[in-house]
Amino acid sequence: MITQQQKDLLFGTLLGDGSLQTENGNTWRYRALHKKDHKDYLFHKYEILKPLCGSEPHYSETTDSRTKKTYGRFAFNTLVSSELLFYANMFYTRNPKNPKQWIKDVPNKVEKHLTPAALAYFYMDDGSLKSYEKSNAMRLCTESFSVEGVHRLQNALQNCYNLRTTTTKRTLSSGEIRLRMAIPEKSSAAFREIIKPYLIDCMKYKVSDGNKRHL
Repeated sequence: MITQQQKDLLFGTLLGDGSLQTENGNTWRYRALHKKDHKDYLFHKYEILKPLCGSEPHYSETTDSRTKKTYGRFAFNTLVSSELLFYANMFYTRNPKNPKQWIKDVPNKVEKHLTPAALAYFYMDDGSLKSYEKSNAMRLCTESFSVEGVHRLQNALQNCYNLRTTTTKRTLSSGEIRLRMAIPEKSSAAFREIIKPYLIDCMKYKVSDGNKRHL
């Protein structure tokens, strides 16, 4: 049985950097990966999901072929679990142009599962300050979702928490238009109070303190 804490982590991070992997579409496993600077955050996730895992997080390095710089990262996978099918069915659909690929998007029932803790995990994964010492606004990298998916997320934040958000258009390398979401100055204090109880210390630098700096 998946606990509420595990549910919040899974849902929130699947809105963010988390992913589900499958070979046949029937069984799935969860994967988390972060740069070495966020090791504490990754191990926090692992401790919560440890009952679903068969091995501890591992460290690896990759070298950028252009810059020749080496980057370290930590990652872990859960075991394949039938309980993850619930989340796969919410977040993933087959790519109609390539049935072997899966597309992740904001679930239709996002409002039902967007708890304060899930929202905090989403922000810790994909959020950032908009402009340090110049603004209290914060932003969320939502370009991987469809335009319709981002609008669903905006409506959920408005309906669940009375949070007003804005978007800016981003053009992908493919030429496709996507949206990046922002928590504007007027909504930043309310947003911070919602997610603050669930923030991990090493990720507080992403959140405005109300004085145009981070917590």
